[in-house]
Amino acid sequence: MVKATRMLKAGEEEFWARQHPQPYIFPDSPGGTSYERYDCYKVPEWALDFWHPSEKAMYPDYFAKREQWKKLRLQSWDKEVAQLEAETPPGGPTTEALPPARKEGDLPPLWWQYVTRPRQRPM
Repeated sequence: MVKATRMLKAGEEEFWARQHPQPYIFPDSPGGTSYERYDCYKVPEWALDFWHPSEKAMYPDYFAKREQWKKLRLQSWDKEVAQLEAETPPGGPTTEALPPARKEGDLPPLWWQYVTRPRQRPM
């Protein structure tokens, strides 16, 4: 472990010493020119509830799965809120990180936002 720690430290020092003075930043990365540019095009998930049935019929697989997610969300909501309340410190949360699911088969709190997140870019 001591040798591995020394090698890691030497590698990190070499990395920082040889780093380019003006590193390339990808446009979609934080600090890039296009970072979060398309946020105005992201439609919230609840807008799908207002689609006409003929529109929903064009994507039957997705809307069938979405209905299953909605049922699962209703079933798991009380457990998720109870877990958040139990694991939140008395002074309030210190970070934005959410706790993981604690039992096998349970869902992590607020999983719905990750399953139904909008597309990253308009096509």
